[in-house]
Amino acid sequence: MTPSTTTTQNPTAFAAGWVERAAARARDSREGAWASERRRAAAGVLSTLKLPRRDAELWRRTDFTSLEQALPTLDPFSTGPAARNVDDLPAPVLERLAGEAGAVGLVVQHDGGTVLEQTHPELAKQGVTVCSFDRATREYEGLIRARYGSLLHDDYDWYTALNAAVHSGGAFVHVPKGVKAALPVRLFHWLGGAGKASMPRSLVIVEEGAEVTVIEEMLSEPAEGAAFHAGGTEVFVGANAKLTFASLQDWGRNVFHYSNGRAELSRDAELQWIQVMVGGRVTKANAWFNLNGEGARAYVHGFMFGDRRQHFHLHTLQRHLQPHGTSDLLIKGCLKDRARSVYQGLIQVAERAQRTDAYQANRNLLLSDQARADSIPGLEILANDVRCTHGATLGYIDPEHLYYLMARGLPPVDAQRLIVEAFFEPVLDRIPLEAVRDRLREEIARKIG
Repeated sequence: MTPSTTTTQNPTAFAAGWVERAAARARDSREGAWASERRRAAAGVLSTLKLPRRDAELWRRTDFTSLEQALPTLDPFSTGPAARNVDDLPAPVLERLAGEAGAVGLVVQHDGGTVLEQTHPELAKQGVTVCSFDRATREYEGLIRARYGSLLHDDYDWYTALNAAVHSGGAFVHVPKGVKAALPVRLFHWLGGAGKASMPRSLVIVEEGAEVTVIEEMLSEPAEGAAFHAGGTEVFVGANAKLTFASLQDWGRNVFHYSNGRAELSRDAELQWIQVMVGGRVTKANAWFNLNGEGARAYVHGFMFGDRRQHFHLHTLQRHLQPHGTSDLLIKGCLKDRARSVYQGLIQVAERAQRTDAYQANRNLLLSDQARADSIPGLEILANDVRCTHGATLGYIDPEHLYYLMARGLPPVDAQRLIVEAFFEPVLDRIPLEAVRDRLREEIARKIG
């Protein structure tokens, strides 16, 4: 079934206006000439595409019809006031920094543009770069040009092409060869209300033997009326390098979220990828991992916690392209009220990727008879000397566990909260900063009530 709205049938009318305005803004911001050419090419791709069909396999369980109707009313070009320093940032962002503003590299996006960027002096001394992606197109062409778009292709779908043609904001992080970053990097995306849209593009490069932790958070104030985030992130982890990357989505209830994360791992590289989704109205996220070096390791952990009518859809791809690679994925979902989650995952092993060790698991906990979790794991294996397994579970809280805690004096809500926290703890433990972990525990407690 294809939605019947005018916007869906002919999305190019308003999109062409967005593309024209984006090109003008890029000229005003002195975007690198090569990047502007890429933007024009993406606009050409966009003009040939239609919005995703609801009968396509990766879209038939997620409905963006309400967003499609609202798209022409949204503004991806408004930007919040520039922040002279950290104290000028929105209060919720300051709260999430938890006093660590002076101990991190930092890029903050407010609606459609970057309002603050800082490379901490300690990181600068190490040669680490933390800046907006817009500035990076001018100053770091040699690092970016060959990599930008090499993992995330414009023609993946309409929303991806839109991001490539209209993008603004986002971040660039580069860690030179052999450098172990002394401090973490934090990236914030803030939507200031209804009618807003943000389309950041980010790039993270960790050179051979380097290490860094990057934490990305997506926040907004509560509002009536749709808002939209369409993000794209490409990550490159060099030989023997290590990256911890956490993407934490905690939008207000009015936000539609679409994102693509792509990572490429070289020989003996290690990636710890954490994906958390607790906010928003409808979320569709794609996370792909190319293990393109012998001995590469990717550890992917995440959770979704939905209530009311929230909808979360996560699609992962573990691509083993070289021998002796390891990937270990665990995604947990907890749902109450009429919330729904969809997890689709695929382990793909190329013919030459012998001695692959890959695991994929999706565990779901339902707190309501009306909640629903769909789990669709899969394997596509062309090699003959591998160990690949996948599994999925779905269930309710064990009444005996609840009774045990209540018999020791805990009210039912507190007993349920402890059980849910214990369910999520293996993922929470992997989130690098204690303040971030504590904030997510507070959000879990709030959702339980």
